[in-house]
Amino acid sequence: MLHESSLSRTSLGRMLLMAFLVIAGLPTLTGLLGWIELQKVARNQSNVIQSAIPAISEVRGFTEESSRVVAVAPELAAVTTESARRERAAYLFAQVDALTGRVARYEGTGNVAPAGLEQAEADVRRAIERLDRLVQNRITALAAQHARLQAGLTATTELLEIADTLVANAQMGTTAMISSLYDLETGTPDPDTRLEALDKLIEVDLFRQALMSEMRSHTAEVGLLLNRVVTVQSPDALARVQSDLSGRIDIITRRILSVNDPIRAQRALALLQQIRPSAGPPPDAEDVFSLTKGILDLNRLIAAAQAEVSQSAIRLDTEAQALADQITRRAVAAGDAATAAIRATQQLYAWGSVAALLVSLAVVWIYVRGNITRRLDALSATMTRLAHGEEVGRITPQGQDEIAEMEAAVEVFRLQGIENHALEAERQQHLAELQRHRNELQTLVAEQTDQLRGEVSAHATARRQAEAADRAKSEFLAMMSHEIRTPMNGVLGLLRSLGRDGLTARQQAQLRAAHASGEGLMTILNDILDYSKIEAGALTLTEVTFSPADLLRDIAVLMTPSAQEKGLHLRLDLPPGLPAALIGDMGKLRQILFNLVSNAVKFTDAGTIRLSAVAEGSADRPRVIFTVSDTGKGIAAASQDRIFGVFEQEDAQTARQYGGTGLGLAICRRFAGAMGASLTVQSTPGQGAQFTLAAQFARGDPRDVAQGLPGPVMPPPMPRLQVLVVEDNDINQMVLQTYLEDMGHDAQLAETAEAALALLHQAHFDVILMDVNLPGLSGTAATRAIRALPDPALAGLPIIGISAHVQEADRRENLGAGMSAMLAKPLSPEALAAALHDHLPQRMALRGLVADLGPTQAALLARMFLDSLPDSQDRITTALRDGDLTALARAAHQVRGAAGNFDLPELAAHLARIERQASLAATDDLAHSVPRLAPLIAQSRAALLRALDQLDPAVTQAAQ
Repeated sequence: MLHESSLSRTSLGRMLLMAFLVIAGLPTLTGLLGWIELQKVARNQSNVIQSAIPAISEVRGFTEESSRVVAVAPELAAVTTESARRERAAYLFAQVDALTGRVARYEGTGNVAPAGLEQAEADVRRAIERLDRLVQNRITALAAQHARLQAGLTATTELLEIADTLVANAQMGTTAMISSLYDLETGTPDPDTRLEALDKLIEVDLFRQALMSEMRSHTAEVGLLLNRVVTVQSPDALARVQSDLSGRIDIITRRILSVNDPIRAQRALALLQQIRPSAGPPPDAEDVFSLTKGILDLNRLIAAAQAEVSQSAIRLDTEAQALADQITRRAVAAGDAATAAIRATQQLYAWGSVAALLVSLAVVWIYVRGNITRRLDALSATMTRLAHGEEVGRITPQGQDEIAEMEAAVEVFRLQGIENHALEAERQQHLAELQRHRNELQTLVAEQTDQLRGEVSAHATARRQAEAADRAKSEFLAMMSHEIRTPMNGVLGLLRSLGRDGLTARQQAQLRAAHASGEGLMTILNDILDYSKIEAGALTLTEVTFSPADLLRDIAVLMTPSAQEKGLHLRLDLPPGLPAALIGDMGKLRQILFNLVSNAVKFTDAGTIRLSAVAEGSADRPRVIFTVSDTGKGIAAASQDRIFGVFEQEDAQTARQYGGTGLGLAICRRFAGAMGASLTVQSTPGQGAQFTLAAQFARGDPRDVAQGLPGPVMPPPMPRLQVLVVEDNDINQMVLQTYLEDMGHDAQLAETAEAALALLHQAHFDVILMDVNLPGLSGTAATRAIRALPDPALAGLPIIGISAHVQEADRRENLGAGMSAMLAKPLSPEALAAALHDHLPQRMALRGLVADLGPTQAALLARMFLDSLPDSQDRITTALRDGDLTALARAAHQVRGAAGNFDLPELAAHLARIERQASLAATDDLAHSVPRLAPLIAQSRAALLRALDQLDPAVTQAAQ
């Protein structure tokens, strides 16, 4: 049975093979005949490819290279640097070399290049060589012209400075003569003397000033004419510029000959000789004008050479086009032959394809459809019904070929489908049970989710409560700062005042003890506030350059009296290898070491306290080990970690005996951590303790170290000031009034900001002391209101804020509102005096000038300066708007020089800053500095007017 089936399959395969051979044989035969015909086409195409196409490609290269020559020749003619000339010339010669190579390759194929093509290539090469030589000569001439022109401009600049000096001297002479006329008016002048002085003013001084101004104007025009030389395009224009320059130089020469200063006159004539055009012919007198004329001639020759290059390239392109036409005709003839062979091949393919199609259709319709596809279609329909789950009757195989075996297999599939239906019903039952279990699980998950949401809500509520507690703590600390500092300001202020009255020795000792107790209370308050800043993350580092040796000496000097009072010896050890200067946060380092030494003095009853430092590690970033050791009571091992905690001490006995808050070491360790340092302790009870601070610093420049640390030194005496004190606390009013009266000032008190604003319009004040926390309108709001007043004299008054709130945010807010400075309570007289000195109103603006020139001349100069201020301010503003930084610097310099005659340091310093920024072309800085000039000018005007009011009215009236 198997053998018969195998024979049947072999018969079916043989019949399909025969059908395939018939279907595929005819196209194969057609293709063979077509291949024979295409051999002819291939021979024709080979001829075209091997001869015509390379020749056309070479001819196209002629056109491309000639086009590049035409395009780059103007670039060579326009270059002004030697490197650009060499680059363009090399490129053009490379294109000409490429043309020569193409001619050689074309002739190498057996063809003969036209004689006109080779001649055109040679003409192009000669034209490029001539253009290159001319451009090279022009570059050399341009360099010489630039050097001559720079020398002339340098001489013109120096000559302009000499002219400015001569104009200034003439103006000073005129001013002096005018001043002498005013001196004659104040006495009993002789009419003849007055007329002689007036004649000299008109005929000599004013005339000389006019001559010098004219000379300066012509000098500036000489510089402009020199700059125009490089822009002229024709010999006529160059001749006009030369004539104009010579005429102006002649005028300047005559003006210089009239100058009385022989040194400046001789130097000016020498400078004019460098600028003056030469009268001799080149090359004996090769000045900037002869060089410029030569450049104009070279430009004309370069234009002609460029035109010659273009014409030669066009002739080359014409010859190449003629050669291309000849080659194209040969290629067209070869193409026609190939087209005829291809047409014959196409006809053969067409008839062969029709015959193959007809035979193939007959084989497919008669055999394939009748014996294969109809049985397969029936089998496919049966399988489709089975796939859709329809019932199908038993399938009986027909025949003994492969299709019959497929029918038997489909019967097996039908039987398996019946079995699968039963299995599907069972599966659906199982799915229903799984769906029920899934619903139960979803219900359980939903219940757990609701429970978790409740817990999350509880956590959010707890977080909000914690944040509210933190805000409440910050507000409490701020309130504590204000409520404690305000009365402490009164206590310490009155104690300082009592210290200056005559007291007995015992009373003085009691007063010092009370003052020390108050300072101790302020230390505790500052520790609490410092730790609150650390917890709030507001701790910042301020790096400065400092001397570690000076820092340790200052701490030793400050703590030595305390140690000596207890009979202790404070020893300072400074090794020779300690760096002279370091860069780091000196303030926090000082606070750490001062706290450690203070604790050593506090907890040591007898013996020695040693403060030392040693450097190790690299020279650029040394590691400095600071050590504070004592011979005191020591610290138990179990307490050595706990003492660095917040509000922690060694034990309750220590707290009762020595006092303190337990914050000092906690703050020191936090500061050390912020600096990247470590603070450790080693101690044995009864033998003392040793604290070690190890910190790494960058090495600094000893020249950047500030010389000495500022101490509580009273500033130099000041003029008597009228001070408006705005303070609602009676005790603080008494303290401030006492401080001010001891300094020699007058104080007027106001309890509210509203009352202070009213007093400003009723009396004259030089400075305002403003408490920040006031009933009603706050001091910050009052400051904003004062700064917004229309009167510039009132709006510009210095306002020194006083507050018990020492947080940085509060300080920035008050300074941003317009306060000139901020002082923290409790207020010391030294700090108040320093603030008054730093912001002293310029009420004595004429003091120095009156001492030098007398009140009359001082008032006259002050009036002249006041009259010139609006024009000067307009010149500065206009120069900034026009972008003329030179004029801006000159105007600022002139106003600064005039302001330097008066005691107006802020105005003079700001004008110097504007002049420096204009000289450096710092336009961004000028955009901020120039607008700030207007309020300074207004304050200076008000200061001068107040100073004039203090002079004798008769003097002031005479100055008007």
